[in-house]
Amino acid sequence: MSGARATLRLTFDGLRRSQIDTRWARELGGVEAYVFDGDDLVHEDQWRTLSDNLRYAFDVGARALTLHFPTENADWVGDRTAYDRLRRFCDLAADAGAQGVVLHANQFVQLADWPAFDLAGARARVVDRIAALDAHLGDAPIWIGVENMPVIGAQGVDFDSVFVLPADFAPIAALGSDRVGVTWDVCHWAVTYSTLTAMARLEQRPEPVAPFALPEPPVKHVHFSSFSGHAMPGWPDQCREGVPPLAGDVPPDLLAGMLAAALDAAASAAGDGGEAGPAPGTGVVFEVQEDDYESRKNCWETYDWLASVPGLAARVDCTRSGDA
Repeated sequence: MSGARATLRLTFDGLRRSQIDTRWARELGGVEAYVFDGDDLVHEDQWRTLSDNLRYAFDVGARALTLHFPTENADWVGDRTAYDRLRRFCDLAADAGAQGVVLHANQFVQLADWPAFDLAGARARVVDRIAALDAHLGDAPIWIGVENMPVIGAQGVDFDSVFVLPADFAPIAALGSDRVGVTWDVCHWAVTYSTLTAMARLEQRPEPVAPFALPEPPVKHVHFSSFSGHAMPGWPDQCREGVPPLAGDVPPDLLAGMLAAALDAAASAAGDGGEAGPAPGTGVVFEVQEDDYESRKNCWETYDWLASVPGLAARVDCTRSGDA
């Protein structure tokens, strides 16, 4: 495959610059700044710290930056204060030179409330807010990537199910926005696919979803890792996300196929029959858990694996600065 290739990125806590792997930034060039809790964006000094750390990421060599809005205490659909923080977060991202912002629906539902939850109504409210955010951003040069979530939370006790299956993103496509697309989380999709497929096999039904299915709106961005364990209502087991590919429960070749399909779905740079490949600026973020986030052993292990898979190496820029 020729044409554009996606850039590899590592996450870091946007309020803790010590988590930036400077070797990764210098050699591979991409980072994604997370803020995990909306309560960490209350005071002005927290916003200043985030802004300073984004500049620092570029100072130490990052060439591509994305941001991830909080998931805890951050109901930007039902809470006006949280929505105002989201608008400021996106404004800050644009001012800092980030390419885009990753956004979860953040519509958490506890297990006991799930049977009566109006999922369609929640999805409509989320899409309405996204449309308002899109209008607020005007001509700001950033995208919004709405992320798919797993079919059930990692502990089996809650749901954030507004966007799980590819079909759930149809209302996003209906917005007709060039800015708003999808952050396709391969780990979350692997959890969903494996869970729904296992249930169908128990009930002697056909496979309900295809492993390489993708949503209709453009894939702006990709999150990548494997997982181990399954969460189910009433079971004591949990799902551990962020596992390196060779240590996860998903066959590595299937995981590689899911990643390749996501990259093939990313909008082409030239929609006029130009060279194949993801759009320039498409990122693959390693959401891989570490024992120590200032020593990214599992992420480098994931890099080594990805670089060894020909079908992925053709789609992702695995060249480290200084290799050529």
